[in-house]
Amino acid sequence: MNDEASNFDSLNEQTRLINIALKYTNGDMDKARLMVSGQYNDVAVIKGRLAMEPIETYGVFFIFLNQVGRYLMNVNSLLSELSSIYEKAPIFNNWKNFYRDFGKMVQQQGESSIGSYEFTNHFASSLEGYNIFEDIEEDNLEDASEVIREIVAKYFNNNSVQIQIAIDRASSLAVELENIPIETPQASRVKEEPAAEMPLGELDQKMNEVESQAEYVINGNVIVSPVKGKYVNDIKIGEKISVVLTDKDSVSIKVAKMFNALTDEREYLPIKARLKAKIPMEGGGYILYGLVAKNVLVKIIEEENVKIEMEKVEKKPAESATESRLILYVAMLLGLVVIALVIIMALI
Repeated sequence: MNDEASNFDSLNEQTRLINIALKYTNGDMDKARLMVSGQYNDVAVIKGRLAMEPIETYGVFFIFLNQVGRYLMNVNSLLSELSSIYEKAPIFNNWKNFYRDFGKMVQQQGESSIGSYEFTNHFASSLEGYNIFEDIEEDNLEDASEVIREIVAKYFNNNSVQIQIAIDRASSLAVELENIPIETPQASRVKEEPAAEMPLGELDQKMNEVESQAEYVINGNVIVSPVKGKYVNDIKIGEKISVVLTDKDSVSIKVAKMFNALTDEREYLPIKARLKAKIPMEGGGYILYGLVAKNVLVKIIEEENVKIEMEKVEKKPAESATESRLILYVAMLLGLVVIALVIIMALI
């Protein structure tokens, strides 16, 4: 009887965990089960510390990023005038212990803490304008550190910033079970709800909200692809689309040169952009915002639900198959040579 009760409790717990995981897998049961078993991680946890010795400012911070949904889940920081906070920051501990140690450090600092709340708000809003997801996905600590260093340097107007980070992988389920606050992005609600007409005032407000998160907003067009493209209605935040810049302003030209997308005749070639916002317009269609560089958004007005070109992916499996066939042909040729030599030797 006790075994049956134990099995029942275990089944109930498994069901509870799967139900939680389903929230973060968009209802995908297979991924939810993998998440419960610890085989599907969708979160990157960045643990870091910073130091600016000339102004005697030191700090420790953490960032929880949902790599699949491409949104910021949680961020917090602690700044102090004491260098010990930098020297003792346990950034190489696993993320669960680091989070608990961070809480203890906040309690211990007391009056030594300086402007942490204001900096955290700036930190969170600034991260939204930088394309840090790809660097984290590729474990590119150098470039990710540079993004964070730039944010800190701009806030304090001080370039003598030292940044060190470490990255752990986790799942949204594990983060929730640790009772860590998770912020659900507004973008996810926009994706899930059907497009609705938006009054002009509200449209302007939404555009200003998105554009205020970037230093530069440049204009562009999508590339229509009737056969292999994807309908504008169906693209989701975080997906990559192909765009062509339209204006010849200095920022647009600089971005094009960065992607080697400017011809000798100063014509633009397509570049990739990660969709950051998709705002429905009153008369139909969308205003799209794509991130093309750090703090640079490309703005696209598309009035029809056309099929547009997504980022092209190289077909590596086909190349591998060709290489495999070539190896097979070479092996067969060598085999025939060996057989011929054996026959010749036998005749001699």
